[in-house]
Formats: sequence, structure tokens, C-alpha cells
Amino acid sequence: MRRVFYSLIISLSFISCLKDENITNFNALNPLENFEWLKEKKENFERLMNSVKVEIHQYKYEGHDVFLINDCVGCTDALTKVYNCDGEVICEFGGITGLNTCPDFQDKAKFLGVLWRNYNQLIIDEGRYNATNTDSYSITLVSIQNNILTLEVTSSGCSGDSWVMNLIDSDEISESFPPQRNLKLELINNEACTSVVTKEVKFNISQLQVTRINQVILNLNGWNSPINYNY
Repeated sequence: MRRVFYSLIISLSFISCLKDENITNFNALNPLENFEWLKEKKENFERLMNSVKVEIHQYKYEGHDVFLINDCVGCTDALTKVYNCDGEVICEFGGITGLNTCPDFQDKAKFLGVLWRNYNQLIIDEGRYNATNTDSYSITLVSIQNNILTLEVTSSGCSGDSWVMNLIDSDEISESFPPQRNLKLELINNEACTSVVTKEVKFNISQLQVTRINQVILNLNGWNSPINYNY
């Protein structure tokens, strides 16, 4: 129900962008395909995979759809830009001078979601773990090599390109030997298509290591077998 409501919000929000001349085969749930300038930026960022962290967010600001692009997440003095539907910069934040051309953005802009990012997060948080729903996907393959956990995930969608996936740890280590940790995969999927899509996702899990122990058992919700993590 929450997903349907969110999709409705996104659909209605795109009314203000319908006049964009660059839109062909309009799909209100996929701005990364609707706007050529945004699609081109994303494709350029994809070439930077594992180089710098990039995020594209969608907001509603002053009654219009806008897209916030942070092309160097976590970088000191990085400049974040907000674009309108035509690809014009309307706000800038950060930089060496601490620029802020839209001082009311934080208070007035309504966050609608993460459209794309070129990295996946490991999050250690008990509350986030308990709140994560795992019913919308299945895990079909699991492997670990050199501290990298690789998962193959299947769910409904259009292409899976806009999926956001996080690995959530319960922030609790059992007293067994070897110790055990509990994990869930969080899939944020706002694609309205019903095709069956399978995507591979990788996580650096070195943060899950336990001091003075060289092995941890990982219990991943949705995967029937314990995962041996040796390091």
C-alpha cells in the first residue's frame, strides 16, 4: 500500500514537467529515461563507478519537479546542484565558498526519493533492521570474495536501474563461536512495471569483522543457509 501511494505521488508530481520538449514515450515513473539531459548525466556518472560516489535525488520545490545531483558524495567543498525539468541549474550548494543560492530549499523542498546512485551502503542500525521489509524480492545467489559480498536479487520492475539497495546489519553480535550477525537486504524499488528483473549487487562487508576473530557467520534474511565470512 505504501508503495502504491508513493507511486501515485511521483505520477502526480510529473504534471509540471509534461511540457518538456525532450520527453518521448513518457513514463511518469522513470525520469531517468524521460529527460535526455538527466539520462546523459547518469550514463556519464556510470563510467565513474567505484571512483567517486554520486547521487541523484528527486524533490518537489516551489510547485515544480527538481533534481538534486551530488556528484561527489562526502567530498570536501563539493558543489551540489539542483536542476529543473529542462536541465537548468536553479540552486547550488557547497563549494569552496560555501555557496547557497536557495536558502529556503531545506525547509520548503519535499524529498520524493533517490532516483539513482552508483554505490551501495552497508548500514549498521537496529531500528533500520527491524523496519526493513524483505517480502518484495528473492535472493538467488550469494558469494563472498575479498571482503565483497555479492548478491543476486530478483524482483518485479522495469529494468532495475533505479533500484536502491542497502545491506542492513542488526547491530547485534551473538556470543556463539564463531560469532554471528543478522542481516537484511533493503530494496527500494519504485518501478511500476511487472517484468521479472534480476540484478547483481555488491557490498564491502569489512565493517562486519569482529576483533580478534577471523570468522563470522552471517544470517541473511531470505537466504536459507548461514554464510561463512572468513577474513
